Amino acid sequence: MIFTKNKTQPITIFAETDIGKERSTNEDSVASLVINAHSFKKDLNCGILVVADGMGGHELGEVASHLASKKFIEETVQSIYLSAENNNEINFKNVLIKSIESANNEVWKISEKHSNRIGTTLVGAIIHGNQVYIANVGDSRAYLVKPQKSILQITKDHTVVQEMVDANIITKEQAKIHPRRNMLTKALGLSEDVIPDIFEIEIEDKTLLLCSDGLYGMVDDDEIKETINGNIYKTVEELITLANKHGGQDNISIALARK
Repeated sequence: MIFTKNKTQPITIFAETDIGKERSTNEDSVASLVINAHSFKKDLNCGILVVADGMGGHELGEVASHLASKKFIEETVQSIYLSAENNNEINFKNVLIKSIESANNEVWKISEKHSNRIGTTLVGAIIHGNQVYIANVGDSRAYLVKPQKSILQITKDHTVVQEMVDANIITKEQAKIHPRRNMLTKALGLSEDVIPDIFEIEIEDKTLLLCSDGLYGMVDDDEIKETINGNIYKTVEELITLANKHGGQDNISIALARK
């Protein structure tokens, strides 16, 4: 979707999720929107997008990811509008931290009632001007891609195998096939408090990609880089098709944004 009424370069966002080839339910959730408002003391032109990958089984993972992504979007929009109405400078990093806290609280309310704790990963982003602000908990990822030229993973997975890679116990290639590669060290809903990783980076002429492990576990970085092009709607469909072609072993969720 594209919304613009001024000279600010429009933000284009598209998000989609697919059940994949092997799962009976889709425990992923995606959401995105563009804020383009001119009735406030400040003009607002922001893109917000989120990908969440739930866990817990018996449809509880689906509930967790849906609640988290919905709450993340709601809290982010509310915080941005409130700052604009009060003519305050918007601290997007603080907005993300507050949104993650709210999303975690929402999932925790349900998780603490079950003997088998439920939870969800979440990677969310705000685009404002030429900057991208990213929050991450779990192993869903954010990439910055220059189509056909380069791909940069922004986030670091909160997983057992990532800690093993950091400690030089295994290599990145070994991590891709390690039996514990899906074991998380951090997720929303597993405890009352959670601290996200926060990133800020310039988007420039690149494309922002948020995705669950259903994409990057099936499609390597070079294939992702070569598939992303100027048409983000077509690109999302092509990436999902590619992940399914390679096996579609998990739910596949993708959110793309560019200016």
